[in-house]
Amino acid sequence: MDQTLDISKLSEADKKELTQFLQNESQKSAIQQNVHHIADTCWKKCITSKISSGRLDKTEEACASNCVDRWMDTNLAVLKHLETLQRQ
Repeated sequence: MDQTLDISKLSEADKKELTQFLQNESQKSAIQQNVHHIADTCWKKCITSKISSGRLDKTEEACASNCVDRWMDTNLAVLKHLETLQRQ
């Protein structure tokens, strides 16, 4: 039994709601991918111990914090640059 939804039968309000839902889910996915990427990158760069104590050592913690901060700075700089280009 085929249970696919015929979108053409949806009301305009339902179509708008569905479109908004899909956009929201797409944005969530993009954010999750970014978080995964930064966690993976900073982990590979900074974490060198086996973390047997359940905590990072001070050097690893400082490196990870700096890595995340630089990533955020870079993203903000790119966004500002894109905004500037868009205004031109």
